[in-house]
Amino acid sequence: MPLSLDAEQVLKDIFAVGSDRALAIGNRLRAPTPGPDELFDLCELLATKPNEEVLQKFLETNFGFLTGLLGGPDNSDLAVLFKPKIGTRFVADFCVLQAHQGGAVVHMIEIETSHEMLFTKKGNPAKRLAGALSQLEDWRIEIDRQPKFYAGELLRMAQSLDEYDNASELSRGVRFTSSEDVKRIWDMFGGSEQCFWTYTAILGRWSKLDTEGQARIVHRNQSGPVKIHTFEQLARNANFRLERDDWHNDLDEWN
Repeated sequence: MPLSLDAEQVLKDIFAVGSDRALAIGNRLRAPTPGPDELFDLCELLATKPNEEVLQKFLETNFGFLTGLLGGPDNSDLAVLFKPKIGTRFVADFCVLQAHQGGAVVHMIEIETSHEMLFTKKGNPAKRLAGALSQLEDWRIEIDRQPKFYAGELLRMAQSLDEYDNASELSRGVRFTSSEDVKRIWDMFGGSEQCFWTYTAILGRWSKLDTEGQARIVHRNQSGPVKIHTFEQLARNANFRLERDDWHNDLDEWN
């Protein structure tokens, strides 16, 4: 049964069709989703017990793993920053800026190695996990003092980045639309007034944890803005993230 003209307009509004909309299906702001080749490369890398620097470089090249881990189906990916500074004392490994109807979000990310244990025999965070959680706590304390200031600083960093198609090997991150649109979309979803912050540690392997260790991670992730994700979760989320970029039907002519 064909849609009425009024219902067709409602459908167009739902999917935000139009050149002035940030979330149009045909022109979605989305980092490229890793495909089989990138997934296999990550598996080969994890099999070698890589150090943190190697993992950093891999994720700088394949940043879709990060946006896929953190983003939902309707997020606009605005930018991914590599090694952004937080004031004069701290440097994060990554920062992802996203926006959707839930608001504008800053994801601060700390990565550690993939092969070292996460908990001691007594169930306490081991060295790598304890260090990552300490880093996230330091960033959170610093940012909570002046959240609007730090959000503004990160937004300006994002605007100064190369756009994805023109990024060079020396780029300190990428943005996925024009500098002007990064700010416009950020403001559209309230980012300049009150953005939301999350703090994520990526380390270890879920399959290498015992049942108690897995339960500890689940418990820690059930509340608050600080999350722990293993590299296996990183791979899964990136590939499960809903994608419609290759979706075609009779409504493609809207765009």
